[in-house]
Amino acid sequence: MARQVRVPDEGADSQDFITFAHTYNGYELHGGLDRLAAMVQSVRSHWHRTDELGEDVDVLRACLFYEVRGHRHSGGYGAFEQEPFVAALVTCIRSLSGGLVPTKGTVA
Repeated sequence: MARQVRVPDEGADSQDFITFAHTYNGYELHGGLDRLAAMVQSVRSHWHRTDELGEDVDVLRACLFYEVRGHRHSGGYGAFEQEPFVAALVTCIRSLSGGLVPTKGTVA
């Protein structure tokens, strides 16, 4: 059985968000970087147009995973938790899941 992890609360710091994002391996679970990137772009575009993220927690966690990898590859500067898309993802994941989700994929 997968270990349950807590979704960061509002006011949590970047490290809490980063650690949480890495409890879901979006590359492994969504067919690699290209497929993951296309999915994230679709979700992000929809969110920008409608302010809605949908209700699939796995898709939202995959988006968060992709965002944290991008944050890391861009140098990891700035407050990750304050990025509007990131904050919206975590808020929605917390709301939909009740605050606990299982680890998924090969995660450290």
